[in-house]
Amino acid sequence: MPKDYKIGPGEEEQRYRRLLRYLTDYIYTVHVENNKVVNTYHGPGCIAVTGYTSEDLHNDPDLWHSMVHEDDKAVVLARADRALKGLEVSPLEHRIIHRDGSVRWVRSSIVLSKDETGELLYYDGLINDITELKKAQERTETKQRQLIQADKMVSLGTMVTGIAHEISNPTNFVLLNARFLHKVWDDIYPVIKYYAEQHGDYIIAGYSPDKAKDKIIQSIDGIVNGSHRIQKITKSLTNFARSDSGEINHPVDINIVTANAVLLTGNIIKNSTNNFSVNYNKSLPIIKGNPQQLEQVIINLISNACQALTGMEQKISVDLFSGEEEKTIHIFIKDEGAGIGKDHLKHIFDPFFTTKRDSGGTGLGLYVSYKIVESHQGDLIINSETGKGTTCEVILPIN
Repeated sequence: MPKDYKIGPGEEEQRYRRLLRYLTDYIYTVHVENNKVVNTYHGPGCIAVTGYTSEDLHNDPDLWHSMVHEDDKAVVLARADRALKGLEVSPLEHRIIHRDGSVRWVRSSIVLSKDETGELLYYDGLINDITELKKAQERTETKQRQLIQADKMVSLGTMVTGIAHEISNPTNFVLLNARFLHKVWDDIYPVIKYYAEQHGDYIIAGYSPDKAKDKIIQSIDGIVNGSHRIQKITKSLTNFARSDSGEINHPVDINIVTANAVLLTGNIIKNSTNNFSVNYNKSLPIIKGNPQQLEQVIINLISNACQALTGMEQKISVDLFSGEEEKTIHIFIKDEGAGIGKDHLKHIFDPFFTTKRDSGGTGLGLYVSYKIVESHQGDLIINSETGKGTTCEVILPIN
């Protein structure tokens, strides 16, 4: 039979302290009389969490709440006030500013101690540093958002392909009928003209025969040209949504890639500026790359330029150049928009960094664009100044 083992008072206290230290990063105790603080003790573990020693916190009674993050200060103070009144409070997660200036997340729990009459004697605060846990949660949430966004893009690609296919059929029908009507008009116009010569002018839809001829031909040509434009847009959408092999050894005509990008961003351009220009360069050589990926880069940069504008009269220009000495192709996309401040400019290629999250920005456009250009052994350079617009330069090697 094993002997009974009794824990002495000193050993019990040591055990209690060891367990408590294992469960929390540090403890503070607030002694209370008549709902007022009379003394505060912060355990030695506080320096690891806050950067301040027990003495620092003892010498400055306001230090404990002055280190609380400004956005969390009101709720923390309200919670402390509730505890001073002897009311139970739930654990709270909030931010503090460490002595070194970094932001830390802590989980604060308060345990009340009262006498037999229910009057508060003191309360213990148990502080856990949960900064790494918060970072892990944020990474998990970011990954989740990425998966959701990726799934949305897959669904969007499937939907775009289906819509493009559905649009192409009635468009072909319209185009065939417009061509037929054009031939019909060519055949019946001599009859109409002869009739007018024999019987005098008459009115066709409010026009004389000669003016009606021009109007009808113009209308039919408009239908034909509009149908051709719809065909080009649906073809570009289908190509853009098509599964990308990821290979970057396809022949690429930057003029065609740019034209497709401009076509796909036509609506946002139309709604953003009255001054949009593209200067193509027929002398550019064919390079090796991935046309879909490069098209995505130009779409992203044009879309960003449109979103940066604050007035319809502000300009956006797209220019293609050849750096013959460097054996490179340069794509310049310039806008006269709001520009980017220096503090933000240094972070623009960071994943998920965006100043437009409230309006749906994901912070992935420039990051993805940079990675695509980098995979093509090129470079993406962005120069900007607040209030003076932005210039994006895509540099691609001539293989």
